[in-house]
Amino acid sequence: MAVDALPIPLTWILLAILPVLFYIYAVRPLQLFKKIGVPGPAPWPIIGNLLDHIKDGVWNIEGQVKRTEKYGSVYGMFGGGLTGVFITDPEMLQDVFVKKFHSFTNRQPKDLYMKVKPVGRMLTQLLDEDWKNVRSTISPAFSGGKLKQMAGPMNSCAGLLIENIGKFAENGESFEVKELTGAFTMDVITRTAFGTQIDSQKNPKDPFVIYSKKMLDRSVTIVTLMFMFFPKLVGSLMEKFEYSVFPADAKQFFYNVFDQLMELRQNEGQERVDFLQLMMNAHKEHDKEQAGTGDVKLHGHKQALTKDDVVANGILFFIAGYETTATTMAFTLYNLALNQDKQDKVRLEISKVMEDRDFVNYEDVHKMPYLEMCILETLRMYSPASMTLRTSSEEVKLKWLTIPKNMLVAVPVLAIHYDAERWPEPYKFIPERFTKEEKEKRGAYDWLPFGAGPRNCIGMRLALFELKLGLARLLNTYRVKTAPDTDIPLKMKKFKKFPIPENGIRLRVELAGPVTD
Repeated sequence: MAVDALPIPLTWILLAILPVLFYIYAVRPLQLFKKIGVPGPAPWPIIGNLLDHIKDGVWNIEGQVKRTEKYGSVYGMFGGGLTGVFITDPEMLQDVFVKKFHSFTNRQPKDLYMKVKPVGRMLTQLLDEDWKNVRSTISPAFSGGKLKQMAGPMNSCAGLLIENIGKFAENGESFEVKELTGAFTMDVITRTAFGTQIDSQKNPKDPFVIYSKKMLDRSVTIVTLMFMFFPKLVGSLMEKFEYSVFPADAKQFFYNVFDQLMELRQNEGQERVDFLQLMMNAHKEHDKEQAGTGDVKLHGHKQALTKDDVVANGILFFIAGYETTATTMAFTLYNLALNQDKQDKVRLEISKVMEDRDFVNYEDVHKMPYLEMCILETLRMYSPASMTLRTSSEEVKLKWLTIPKNMLVAVPVLAIHYDAERWPEPYKFIPERFTKEEKEKRGAYDWLPFGAGPRNCIGMRLALFELKLGLARLLNTYRVKTAPDTDIPLKMKKFKKFPIPENGIRLRVELAGPVTD
């Protein structure tokens, strides 16, 4: 054979080639940040800085703050198969979020986009024109006019919340706040967005509750870990075998629920004014356009929604709206329990607006600026998102830095929210940071719990309205206090996506007397 005629054994040749290949594919790519002048922790071959990511977890204030203090407002990290530059510089953030948004429209590189349903059709995952189309279709659900119509169902849900909390006020027992605020927000979402009533506050065993928690509490699997190391390869395999990050039974439950809701409305022949109806109307246009053709056509300037679009974004809206709002509501009550003087001020404001009424309408919450300040300060301290991501669709110049095409740009929200230069005494609860005068002094990208720019959180207005209404109703009736089993300070689970205390938030309430100046 020809190989036998070689003067050097084949094994030796392979041994000589392997180090070269290892350098080309595992070491040389790790020189990228050094070449473009970006500091950062030293990476390991193949795994990059993945061990640092795993050690720090996801929702970790101290980890983000220390890294920013050590490396500055721009630093780079390698995460297995993913490379990202972390930015807190205000001018660069303005370019990423607004001025050069056309170059940072997407949250992940196109070759990492997974088409697995339902995740692949969620608004948070969509790309370019596809994202713009779905976003513009869904946006009208969050207009002021629509929010006004949601006040009735929200007040009904808030009445149940007050009734449930009243049981603990009678005997002075402490309770897990998130359990009650979570039931409230779940009821609000199902009623206002999907026109169905589940009453999770009285029935915690409702399938909606069980499967929603299953969606949120899913654990990290070997497949998702492998995706971090080899995103292109594992992503394509996940797509081929239709591997979903959600539990199969929970996913099927929501598909069945949306099928039933859509069929019921079609049979009724009566349109409603909510999130589901907007998507259903767009889906009907899809059916008209699809008749007799296998291609998706444009309806006017927009592409009609498919059934998968409706279901995927229904699931996204339900899960995101439930978890983030419930968590923020619980943390706001915790902050007010620890700061009774702030609570006095909030309760006085609510009392003046409400007088002898219980019902809180859309106009009422706009007359409660101090309540809003308390919520905004809580969102600074306990932002639902620890980080927000964008990807460069082309080579982009940001001040002195040239970002290559297809690079992740990560914005460490917690590092910004706990930056002592932006926020003096960042670990203190100071609602007065959000007076009109103080906000005018601050940069536009110093507060980012909902992101910023055209791709910010679409449900921000609804979440703030729900928070204000629920808290106004609760604080108009009860005073919130700490209990012997309240953790002070809270110890956070750093490996969770959302801010979750290790021992929960336990508080107690008592019926409040008249509020006076």
